[in-house]
Amino acid sequence: MQTVDPSAVGMDPERIEHLFGHIEKMRDEGWLFGGAFLLARRGKIVAARGVGQVEPDKGRPARVDDIFCQFSTTKPITATMLLMKADRGEVQLYEKVSAYIPEFGAAGKRHITVAQVLTHTAGFPTMPLDWPMAKWADWDATIARLCAQPLEHEPGAAVHYHALTGSWILAEIARRVDGGSRSFAQMCEDDLYRPLGMHDSHMGVRPDMHERRVPLQALDEGGAPFPMAFLEAFNRPEIQSAAIPGGGSYSSVGDMARFYQMWLNRGTLDGVRLLSPAMVELATTIHTGDLEDRLLEPIRVARQWPKAPANRGLGFWLRGSGIFPTYFGSLASPRTFGHAGASSIMAWADPARELIFVGMTSGLIEEPRSITRWHVLSDLAQACVVE
Repeated sequence: MQTVDPSAVGMDPERIEHLFGHIEKMRDEGWLFGGAFLLARRGKIVAARGVGQVEPDKGRPARVDDIFCQFSTTKPITATMLLMKADRGEVQLYEKVSAYIPEFGAAGKRHITVAQVLTHTAGFPTMPLDWPMAKWADWDATIARLCAQPLEHEPGAAVHYHALTGSWILAEIARRVDGGSRSFAQMCEDDLYRPLGMHDSHMGVRPDMHERRVPLQALDEGGAPFPMAFLEAFNRPEIQSAAIPGGGSYSSVGDMARFYQMWLNRGTLDGVRLLSPAMVELATTIHTGDLEDRLLEPIRVARQWPKAPANRGLGFWLRGSGIFPTYFGSLASPRTFGHAGASSIMAWADPARELIFVGMTSGLIEEPRSITRWHVLSDLAQACVVE
Protein backbone atom coordinates (compact mmCIF):
# COMPACT_ATOMS: atom_id res chain seq x y z
CA MET A 1 0.00 0.00 0.00
CA GLN A 2 1.32 3.41 -1.02
CA THR A 3 2.04 6.11 1.56
CA VAL A 4 0.61 9.56 0.75
CA ASP A 5 0.21 12.97 2.33
CA PRO A 6 -2.88 12.83 4.60
CA SER A 7 -4.50 15.84 2.93
CA ALA A 8 -4.53 13.94 -0.38
CA VAL A 9 -7.16 11.57 1.04
CA GLY A 10 -9.14 14.05 3.13
CA MET A 11 -7.34 13.70 6.44
CA ASP A 12 -5.99 16.42 8.73
CA PRO A 13 -2.22 16.16 9.38
CA GLU A 14 -2.51 18.09 12.65
CA ARG A 15 -5.16 15.70 13.93
CA ILE A 16 -2.95 12.74 12.99
CA GLU A 17 -0.15 14.28 15.03
CA HIS A 18 -2.61 14.68 17.89
CA LEU A 19 -3.48 10.96 17.63
CA PHE A 20 0.17 9.93 17.86
CA GLY A 21 0.81 12.48 20.58
CA HIS A 22 -1.97 10.88 22.60
CA ILE A 23 -0.48 7.43 22.05
CA GLU A 24 2.79 8.74 23.48
CA LYS A 25 0.89 10.25 26.40
CA MET A 26 -0.78 6.90 27.09
CA ARG A 27 2.63 5.25 27.00
CA ASP A 28 3.87 7.70 29.61
CA GLU A 29 0.78 7.03 31.74
CA GLY A 30 1.26 3.25 31.72
CA TRP A 31 -1.27 2.08 29.12
CA LEU A 32 1.44 0.37 27.02
CA PHE A 33 5.21 -0.04 26.77
CA GLY A 34 5.16 0.78 23.09
CA GLY A 35 3.87 -0.48 19.78
CA ALA A 36 3.28 -0.03 16.06
CA PHE A 37 0.32 1.89 14.66
CA LEU A 38 -1.04 2.45 11.15
CA LEU A 39 -3.75 4.65 9.71
CA ALA A 40 -4.92 4.33 6.10
CA ARG A 41 -7.68 5.80 3.97
CA ARG A 42 -8.93 5.03 0.47
CA GLY A 43 -6.28 2.36 0.09
CA LYS A 44 -3.40 4.69 1.00
CA ILE A 45 -1.32 4.76 4.18
CA VAL A 46 -1.26 8.19 5.80
CA ALA A 47 0.76 7.29 8.91
CA ALA A 48 2.67 4.24 10.13
CA ARG A 49 4.92 4.61 13.16
CA GLY A 50 6.53 2.85 16.05
CA VAL A 51 5.98 4.45 19.46
CA GLY A 52 7.92 3.72 22.65
CA GLN A 53 9.71 0.45 23.28
CA VAL A 54 8.59 -3.13 22.73
CA GLU A 55 11.21 -4.58 25.10
CA PRO A 56 11.82 -1.94 27.78
CA ASP A 57 14.36 -4.05 29.65
CA LYS A 58 16.49 -4.18 26.49
CA GLY A 59 15.78 -0.67 25.27
CA ARG A 60 14.39 -2.04 22.00
CA PRO A 61 12.48 0.69 20.18
CA ALA A 62 9.17 -0.08 18.48
CA ARG A 63 9.33 -0.37 14.69
CA VAL A 64 6.62 -0.48 12.04
CA ASP A 65 7.90 -3.85 10.80
CA ASP A 66 7.77 -5.50 14.22
CA ILE A 67 5.87 -8.80 14.27
CA PHE A 68 3.29 -9.34 17.01
CA CYS A 69 1.20 -12.25 18.22
CA GLN A 70 -2.27 -11.33 16.99
CA PHE A 71 -4.18 -13.22 19.67
CA SER A 72 -7.89 -13.05 18.73
CA THR A 73 -7.26 -10.70 15.82
CA THR A 74 -6.43 -14.08 14.28
CA LYS A 75 -10.13 -15.00 14.22
CA PRO A 76 -11.04 -12.96 11.11
CA ILE A 77 -8.15 -14.67 9.30
CA THR A 78 -9.54 -18.11 10.16
CA ALA A 79 -13.09 -17.01 9.37
CA THR A 80 -11.92 -15.78 5.96
CA MET A 81 -10.44 -19.20 5.21
CA LEU A 82 -13.82 -20.80 6.01
CA LEU A 83 -15.82 -18.14 4.12
CA MET A 84 -13.68 -18.65 1.03
CA LYS A 85 -14.81 -22.29 1.05
CA ALA A 86 -18.44 -21.21 1.50
CA ASP A 87 -18.06 -18.74 -1.36
CA ARG A 88 -17.11 -21.66 -3.61
CA GLY A 89 -20.03 -23.83 -2.54
CA GLU A 90 -17.88 -26.26 -0.55
CA VAL A 91 -19.45 -25.28 2.79
CA GLN A 92 -23.02 -24.24 3.57
CA LEU A 93 -23.27 -21.82 6.48
CA TYR A 94 -26.70 -23.13 7.56
CA GLU A 95 -25.42 -26.72 7.59
CA LYS A 96 -24.66 -28.66 10.75
CA VAL A 97 -21.00 -28.77 11.76
CA SER A 98 -21.42 -32.54 12.09
CA ALA A 99 -22.01 -32.76 8.33
CA TYR A 100 -18.34 -31.88 7.90
CA ILE A 101 -16.93 -33.24 11.19
CA PRO A 102 -19.20 -36.18 12.13
CA GLU A 103 -17.60 -36.73 15.53
CA PHE A 104 -18.43 -33.14 16.54
CA GLY A 105 -22.08 -34.18 16.95
CA ALA A 106 -21.26 -35.98 20.22
CA ALA A 107 -22.52 -34.83 23.64
CA GLY A 108 -25.58 -32.98 22.34
CA LYS A 109 -23.83 -30.86 19.69
CA ARG A 110 -25.29 -32.44 16.56
CA HIS A 111 -27.57 -29.48 15.75
CA ILE A 112 -24.92 -26.72 15.95
CA THR A 113 -24.54 -24.94 12.59
CA VAL A 114 -21.46 -23.47 10.95
CA ALA A 115 -23.00 -19.99 11.20
CA GLN A 116 -23.50 -20.40 14.95
CA VAL A 117 -19.81 -21.16 15.40
CA LEU A 118 -18.93 -18.07 13.35
CA THR A 119 -21.19 -15.88 15.51
CA HIS A 120 -20.13 -17.38 18.89
CA THR A 121 -23.66 -18.63 19.52
CA ALA A 122 -22.89 -22.35 19.17
CA GLY A 123 -23.27 -23.12 22.88
CA PHE A 124 -20.23 -25.29 23.54
CA PRO A 125 -17.68 -24.20 26.16
CA THR A 126 -14.09 -23.10 26.16
CA MET A 127 -11.14 -25.47 26.39
CA PRO A 128 -11.45 -27.95 29.28
CA LEU A 129 -9.01 -27.76 32.16
CA ASP A 130 -7.71 -31.23 31.38
CA TRP A 131 -6.26 -29.98 28.08
CA PRO A 132 -3.13 -27.94 28.89
CA MET A 133 -1.46 -25.57 26.44
CA ALA A 134 1.33 -28.03 25.70
CA LYS A 135 -1.22 -30.23 23.90
CA TRP A 136 -2.40 -27.45 21.56
CA ALA A 137 0.41 -28.24 19.14
CA ASP A 138 -1.22 -31.65 18.50
CA TRP A 139 -3.89 -30.61 16.00
CA ASP A 140 -5.72 -33.93 15.66
CA ALA A 141 -5.79 -34.59 19.40
CA THR A 142 -7.10 -31.07 20.10
CA ILE A 143 -9.88 -31.45 17.54
CA ALA A 144 -10.84 -34.80 19.09
CA ARG A 145 -10.97 -33.25 22.57
CA LEU A 146 -13.16 -30.39 21.35
CA CYS A 147 -15.52 -32.80 19.64
CA ALA A 148 -16.00 -34.61 22.96
CA GLN A 149 -17.01 -31.37 24.72
CA PRO A 150 -20.61 -31.29 26.03
CA LEU A 151 -23.14 -28.66 25.09
CA GLU A 152 -23.14 -25.62 27.41
CA HIS A 153 -26.39 -23.94 26.34
CA GLU A 154 -28.96 -24.16 23.56
CA PRO A 155 -27.34 -23.22 20.22
CA GLY A 156 -28.39 -19.77 19.08
CA ALA A 157 -29.82 -18.75 22.46
CA ALA A 158 -26.84 -16.72 23.68
CA VAL A 159 -23.52 -15.24 22.63
CA HIS A 160 -20.62 -16.66 24.64
CA TYR A 161 -17.29 -15.81 23.08
CA HIS A 162 -15.26 -18.83 21.97
CA ALA A 163 -11.82 -17.61 22.93
CA LEU A 164 -10.18 -20.61 21.22
CA THR A 165 -12.54 -23.50 20.60
CA GLY A 166 -14.76 -22.16 17.82
CA SER A 167 -11.93 -21.18 15.51
CA TRP A 168 -10.36 -24.62 15.77
CA ILE A 169 -13.64 -26.12 14.54
CA LEU A 170 -13.94 -23.59 11.69
CA ALA A 171 -10.36 -24.30 10.63
CA GLU A 172 -10.96 -28.06 10.74
CA ILE A 173 -14.05 -27.71 8.53
CA ALA A 174 -11.98 -25.73 6.01
CA ARG A 175 -9.18 -28.30 6.19
CA ARG A 176 -11.49 -31.29 5.67
CA VAL A 177 -13.36 -29.87 2.69
CA ASP A 178 -9.96 -28.93 1.27
CA GLY A 179 -9.08 -32.61 1.23
CA GLY A 180 -7.05 -32.90 4.42
CA SER A 181 -3.61 -33.12 2.80
CA ARG A 182 -2.51 -29.60 3.76
CA SER A 183 -2.06 -28.31 7.29
CA PHE A 184 -4.15 -25.30 8.22
CA ALA A 185 -0.99 -23.19 8.45
CA GLN A 186 -0.06 -24.19 4.90
CA MET A 187 -3.57 -23.42 3.68
CA CYS A 188 -3.33 -19.91 5.17
CA GLU A 189 0.05 -19.39 3.50
CA ASP A 190 -1.04 -20.69 0.10
CA ASP A 191 -4.55 -19.27 -0.09
CA LEU A 192 -4.46 -16.02 1.89
CA TYR A 193 -1.12 -14.66 3.10
CA ARG A 194 0.86 -15.14 -0.12
CA PRO A 195 -1.91 -14.01 -2.52
CA LEU A 196 -2.44 -10.83 -0.49
CA GLY A 197 1.29 -10.09 -0.23
CA MET A 198 1.23 -10.55 3.54
CA HIS A 199 4.87 -11.64 3.73
CA ASP A 200 5.22 -10.87 7.46
CA SER A 201 2.30 -13.12 8.44
CA HIS A 202 2.03 -16.76 9.40
CA MET A 203 -0.19 -19.06 11.46
CA GLY A 204 2.50 -19.52 14.10
CA VAL A 205 6.07 -18.19 14.05
CA ARG A 206 8.29 -18.96 11.07
CA PRO A 207 12.03 -19.22 11.81
CA ASP A 208 12.72 -15.99 9.91
CA MET A 209 10.26 -14.09 12.14
CA HIS A 210 12.03 -14.57 15.46
CA GLU A 211 14.33 -11.56 15.20
CA ARG A 212 11.40 -9.17 14.71
CA ARG A 213 8.92 -10.95 16.98
CA VAL A 214 7.80 -8.90 19.97
CA PRO A 215 7.82 -10.99 23.19
CA LEU A 216 4.67 -10.95 25.28
CA GLN A 217 5.14 -9.06 28.56
CA ALA A 218 2.54 -8.17 31.17
CA LEU A 219 2.22 -4.54 32.17
CA ASP A 220 -0.74 -5.13 34.50
CA GLU A 221 -1.05 -7.81 37.16
CA GLY A 222 -3.83 -10.37 37.39
CA GLY A 223 -5.94 -10.11 34.27
CA ALA A 224 -9.64 -10.28 33.45
CA PRO A 225 -11.00 -12.24 31.72
CA PHE A 226 -7.64 -13.66 30.55
CA PRO A 227 -4.90 -14.04 33.22
CA MET A 228 -1.59 -12.43 32.32
CA ALA A 229 0.28 -15.66 33.00
CA PHE A 230 -1.93 -17.40 30.44
CA LEU A 231 -1.25 -14.74 27.79
CA GLU A 232 2.49 -14.67 28.48
CA ALA A 233 2.56 -18.45 28.01
CA PHE A 234 2.13 -17.79 24.28
CA ASN A 235 5.90 -17.10 24.41
CA ARG A 236 6.51 -20.84 24.81
CA PRO A 237 8.34 -22.33 21.81
CA GLU A 238 5.80 -25.13 21.39
CA ILE A 239 2.95 -22.60 21.27
CA GLN A 240 4.77 -20.33 18.84
CA SER A 241 5.34 -23.27 16.51
CA ALA A 242 1.71 -24.39 16.66
CA ALA A 243 -1.12 -23.31 14.37
CA ILE A 244 -3.70 -21.92 16.80
CA PRO A 245 -6.55 -20.64 14.61
CA GLY A 246 -8.23 -18.60 17.35
CA GLY A 247 -5.19 -16.72 18.60
CA GLY A 248 -1.86 -17.84 17.16
CA SER A 249 -1.27 -15.91 13.94
CA TYR A 250 1.65 -13.47 13.78
CA SER A 251 1.70 -10.34 11.67
CA SER A 252 2.76 -6.70 11.27
CA VAL A 253 0.61 -3.57 11.06
CA GLY A 254 1.30 -3.28 7.34
CA ASP A 255 0.17 -6.82 6.62
CA MET A 256 -3.03 -6.47 8.63
CA ALA A 257 -3.78 -3.24 6.78
CA ARG A 258 -3.56 -5.21 3.52
CA PHE A 259 -5.96 -7.83 4.90
CA TYR A 260 -8.53 -5.21 5.91
CA GLN A 261 -8.11 -3.33 2.64
CA MET A 262 -9.10 -6.52 0.82
CA TRP A 263 -12.30 -6.56 2.86
CA LEU A 264 -12.93 -2.84 2.22
CA ASN A 265 -12.42 -3.55 -1.49
CA ARG A 266 -15.27 -6.08 -1.28
CA GLY A 267 -13.04 -9.13 -1.48
CA THR A 268 -10.15 -8.12 -3.74
CA LEU A 269 -6.69 -6.54 -3.51
CA ASP A 270 -4.11 -5.81 -6.22
CA GLY A 271 -5.92 -7.95 -8.77
CA VAL A 272 -6.40 -10.93 -6.43
CA ARG A 273 -9.97 -11.82 -5.45
CA LEU A 274 -10.51 -13.98 -2.37
CA LEU A 275 -14.20 -13.32 -1.70
CA SER A 276 -17.28 -12.18 -3.58
CA PRO A 277 -18.85 -8.81 -2.72
CA ALA A 278 -21.97 -10.70 -1.62
CA MET A 279 -19.99 -12.76 0.91
CA VAL A 280 -18.27 -9.63 2.24
CA GLU A 281 -21.69 -8.02 2.73
CA LEU A 282 -23.02 -11.06 4.59
CA ALA A 283 -19.97 -11.42 6.84
CA THR A 284 -19.97 -7.74 7.85
CA THR A 285 -23.64 -7.73 8.87
CA ILE A 286 -24.72 -8.16 12.51
CA HIS A 287 -26.28 -11.59 13.05
CA THR A 288 -26.73 -11.63 16.83
CA GLY A 289 -29.47 -9.03 17.32
CA ASP A 290 -29.49 -7.48 20.78
CA LEU A 291 -27.78 -10.40 22.53
CA GLU A 292 -24.98 -9.47 24.92
CA ASP A 293 -21.72 -11.43 25.11
CA ARG A 294 -21.63 -13.52 28.30
CA LEU A 295 -17.83 -13.25 28.46
CA LEU A 296 -17.81 -9.44 28.58
CA GLU A 297 -20.98 -8.99 30.61
CA PRO A 298 -19.20 -9.34 34.00
CA ILE A 299 -16.77 -6.58 32.96
CA ARG A 300 -19.68 -4.29 32.07
CA VAL A 301 -21.46 -4.99 35.34
CA ALA A 302 -18.32 -4.50 37.44
CA ARG A 303 -17.52 -1.20 35.71
CA GLN A 304 -21.18 -0.10 35.65
CA TRP A 305 -20.92 0.52 31.92
CA PRO A 306 -24.01 0.79 29.71
CA LYS A 307 -25.26 -2.49 28.27
CA ALA A 308 -23.64 -3.30 24.93
CA PRO A 309 -24.82 -5.83 22.34
CA ALA A 310 -22.32 -8.41 21.11
CA ASN A 311 -22.76 -7.21 17.49
CA ARG A 312 -21.28 -10.31 15.88
CA GLY A 313 -20.91 -10.78 12.16
CA LEU A 314 -19.30 -13.85 10.60
CA GLY A 315 -15.89 -13.79 12.25
CA PHE A 316 -15.94 -10.05 13.02
CA TRP A 317 -17.18 -7.64 15.64
CA LEU A 318 -19.25 -4.80 14.20
CA ARG A 319 -19.72 -1.37 15.71
CA GLY A 320 -23.50 -1.20 15.44
CA SER A 321 -25.28 1.79 16.94
CA GLY A 322 -25.53 3.27 20.43
CA ILE A 323 -23.09 4.84 22.86
CA PHE A 324 -21.23 2.42 25.11
CA PRO A 325 -17.60 1.38 25.67
CA THR A 326 -16.34 -0.46 22.60
CA TYR A 327 -13.04 -1.21 20.94
CA PHE A 328 -14.19 0.79 17.90
CA GLY A 329 -15.09 4.00 19.75
CA SER A 330 -18.22 6.13 19.48
CA LEU A 331 -17.46 7.84 16.15
CA ALA A 332 -17.16 4.77 13.91
CA SER A 333 -19.96 4.14 11.42
CA PRO A 334 -22.34 1.27 12.29
CA ARG A 335 -20.86 -1.06 9.64
CA THR A 336 -17.29 -0.71 10.97
CA PHE A 337 -15.88 -4.22 11.40
CA GLY A 338 -12.75 -5.69 12.93
CA HIS A 339 -11.44 -7.52 15.97
CA ALA A 340 -9.38 -7.05 19.12
CA GLY A 341 -6.61 -9.35 20.31
CA ALA A 342 -6.30 -9.97 24.05
CA SER A 343 -5.03 -6.90 25.85
CA SER A 344 -2.76 -5.75 23.04
CA ILE A 345 -4.05 -5.72 19.43
CA MET A 346 -6.72 -3.86 17.47
CA ALA A 347 -7.61 -3.73 13.77
CA TRP A 348 -10.75 -2.32 12.17
CA ALA A 349 -12.06 -0.97 8.89
CA ASP A 350 -14.82 1.60 8.44
CA PRO A 351 -16.47 1.18 5.01
CA ALA A 352 -18.38 4.47 5.26
CA ARG A 353 -15.15 6.48 5.60
CA GLU A 354 -12.86 4.01 3.78
CA LEU A 355 -10.68 4.10 6.89
CA ILE A 356 -8.38 1.49 8.45
CA PHE A 357 -6.76 1.65 11.89
CA VAL A 358 -4.33 -0.98 13.17
CA GLY A 359 -2.58 -0.93 16.54
CA MET A 360 -0.24 -3.55 17.98
CA THR A 361 1.14 -2.96 21.46
CA SER A 362 3.69 -4.38 23.87
CA GLY A 363 2.62 -4.45 27.50
CA LEU A 364 -0.38 -6.65 28.24
CA ILE A 365 -3.11 -4.86 30.20
CA GLU A 366 -6.43 -5.97 31.66
CA GLU A 367 -9.23 -6.14 29.12
CA PRO A 368 -11.38 -3.37 30.67
CA ARG A 369 -8.41 -1.00 30.35
CA SER A 370 -7.78 -2.28 26.85
CA ILE A 371 -11.37 -1.52 25.80
CA THR A 372 -11.04 1.99 27.24
CA ARG A 373 -7.70 2.56 25.48
CA TRP A 374 -8.90 1.42 22.07
CA HIS A 375 -12.16 3.36 22.42
CA VAL A 376 -10.19 6.59 22.86
CA LEU A 377 -7.64 5.88 20.13
CA SER A 378 -10.31 4.73 17.67
CA ASP A 379 -12.24 7.97 18.17
CA LEU A 380 -9.07 10.00 17.65
CA ALA A 381 -8.38 8.06 14.44
CA GLN A 382 -11.90 8.75 13.18
CA ALA A 383 -11.54 12.44 14.03
CA CYS A 384 -8.64 12.69 11.57
CA VAL A 385 -11.08 12.42 8.66
CA VAL A 386 -12.18 15.91 7.63
CA GLU A 387 -13.38 15.46 4.03
